[in-house]
Amino acid sequence: MPPVLKHLAISLLLAGILISCRREAIPTGNAIYYWRTTFELDSTETAFLQRHNIKRIYLRMFDVAEEFNPDEDCFEAVPIATTRFPAEIPAVISKDIEIVPTVYITLQALRAMQGKEADYAKLIVERLRAMASYNGCETIREMQFDCDWTSQTRESYASLCQAARKLLKPDKIALSVTIRLHQLAEAAPPADYGMLMLYNTGSLKNPQTRNSILDIADVSPYLRKRKCKIPLDYAYPIFGWGVKFHNGQFSGIVSSPEEKSFEEGDTIRIERPTAQEIQAVKELVESKLGTPSRYRILYHLDSKQLEYHADHEISKIYADN
Repeated sequence: MPPVLKHLAISLLLAGILISCRREAIPTGNAIYYWRTTFELDSTETAFLQRHNIKRIYLRMFDVAEEFNPDEDCFEAVPIATTRFPAEIPAVISKDIEIVPTVYITLQALRAMQGKEADYAKLIVERLRAMASYNGCETIREMQFDCDWTSQTRESYASLCQAARKLLKPDKIALSVTIRLHQLAEAAPPADYGMLMLYNTGSLKNPQTRNSILDIADVSPYLRKRKCKIPLDYAYPIFGWGVKFHNGQFSGIVSSPEEKSFEEGDTIRIERPTAQEIQAVKELVESKLGTPSRYRILYHLDSKQLEYHADHEISKIYADN
């Protein structure tokens, strides 16, 4: 080959590699969960997305729970609490913000799937695909499974994830999984990415707990031993609630404790992590585990919860340390 043509061929090859790299570049930026049963944004939430340059919404589509089937005399895993879409996803979101369809799988449902993980993986993936398509989501590049699996159910969950990942791979759709703090010490499920959930870190039902949503004292011990080797992103809480006790016994979560009536023997522990507490946990986690592989994500998008955090506090949580 003449030198000029050889040089041209090499240049075209390199250009093709660069274009391919750009096309396959891993997205990064700010992200947020949406965890309500109706997907309908108000003006405050829409403005929040624009103001903080949100690139992704991890949108819970449905839960998978255990239900008894009397015809088969056995328990089955079934979809419940499906998110409603009063209208198609707004163009401002589908154009500029990527949707990640997300499913929550209860531990009881996971146990009901044992031996049939591949079948259930197919059903879950097909339902996520259908909901995303029907409701006007643009190109889907990732799906997420959320499950509080344990060491006893890890193999079953791994089988479920492996089957789902195989179904998604031909369309170049990644699978991400949530990782709770106690799961850091376990081998990671077969997934492309993990989302470390830095909330609900303490014992909710223990009356001695200071703050079950987030307490740096609860987080720190879990960071010492990591076997979970998949790339991690981090999710931080921007929500609060009241934890109700009656005569010292846990009796429920109160979403609006200021509106709740009390009976004799009732007490409510108000839990709402401050921006300073979130930032302290963020700095600790990222010093021990490194910066996120792609995203810092907040849980979750709700105008009532956003009232408790100033814009500069949100920006600081999203920013690099």
